[in-house]
Amino acid sequence: MANIDPKQGHRERLRKRFIANPESFTDSDLLELFLTYTIPRIDVAPLVDKLLFRFGDITGVLSASYKELCDVEGIGEQAAILLTAIARISSVKPNKENHLQERMKPHKTTQAKLFEVEPALGPLFEEPKETPMRSFVDDEIANSMQFIPEAKNFSNLELYKEYLKDNLPYNSVSTRQRRAEIIINRYFQKKEMNTPLTYFAENCSDPEDLKSALFFETLIAEPLVAKTADDFIWPALPYGYVEREDMRAFILECMPDLTNNSQNKVLIAIFRTYTFLSVGTEQNKGILLFQIHKGTLESFLYVFSTEYPKPGVYSFESLYNGPMRHWLLWDKEWIHQQLYNLQDFGIIAKVSEIDTVRQFTIQLDQMTALRTYFEHPQRDSLSIRERA
Repeated sequence: MANIDPKQGHRERLRKRFIANPESFTDSDLLELFLTYTIPRIDVAPLVDKLLFRFGDITGVLSASYKELCDVEGIGEQAAILLTAIARISSVKPNKENHLQERMKPHKTTQAKLFEVEPALGPLFEEPKETPMRSFVDDEIANSMQFIPEAKNFSNLELYKEYLKDNLPYNSVSTRQRRAEIIINRYFQKKEMNTPLTYFAENCSDPEDLKSALFFETLIAEPLVAKTADDFIWPALPYGYVEREDMRAFILECMPDLTNNSQNKVLIAIFRTYTFLSVGTEQNKGILLFQIHKGTLESFLYVFSTEYPKPGVYSFESLYNGPMRHWLLWDKEWIHQQLYNLQDFGIIAKVSEIDTVRQFTIQLDQMTALRTYFEHPQRDSLSIRERA
């Protein structure tokens, strides 16, 4: 009897999917496609995981030398030659300082900041490019809540990464290293320590405030979760819940080749992200409940300054139809009130509501806005207005 390749069907679907829509392919998909042409009859996905773990992303893999590739268990001579040849053709040059992935461009609905306008001109924006989907199986939410506030104690990212590798609650050294990379790549995409997130984590008054910040940053970094929030959770708001199996069907529309095991991991990770970060609650291990709710002034400050990180004039419409409301499900009237609270602190220069013109003017960049709030001499007394 002839040998039958159990992965043949998957490989054929992978190739057809690339022909149909090459722009949808992630780093992992491309590497898997490459390896199918040099490694027959075995599942190459574990080899892809090893390559990405060792070199960070596809640029890192293609920047690696032939010898470095051969040092990865399972990558033989033919695969190493193919990958180095692809690098040569695409003019990818080795660069050990820059091979890790740059901060991912935000999902299309995070582009409210592009509504920067002159009052008489109306909103001006260009349609941003979609970020390719990738699976979201390791949420690391609880560990991020615990360890991101510790970033203040480290002078550079390498020291912080070593701290994570030593302290994350996993027995395996390789698991701690991999999970540390996930946290770093998700929340420190610019490879800097002194970020608005680390400053906010150090100074915010309550862990609940950090939850909203982490939720927003997670969705910026994870396009699959952002798309689920935009196109699945938000439309279901009138019902107040979604079911696990309906979410599975939606995720499969986004990523048709996910295995059953990966599907289950993604569902667990998304449910945990919503519930642990207090955007929703889980009922009966299969239903995610959610509703419009209020946040806090500090959580609003961080998310608002992330969505609008530069000075400019912006419309109320961009705020009400942007990711802040669609992702965090914050109450519209409550959001409106927070604009005036930030105006009290001098973070928003002006809120205009005259006839049909409804817009606000920001005069500070994000980090300056955060510092202005936390270092304000009358912060406690001004914050009373928000809590009343």
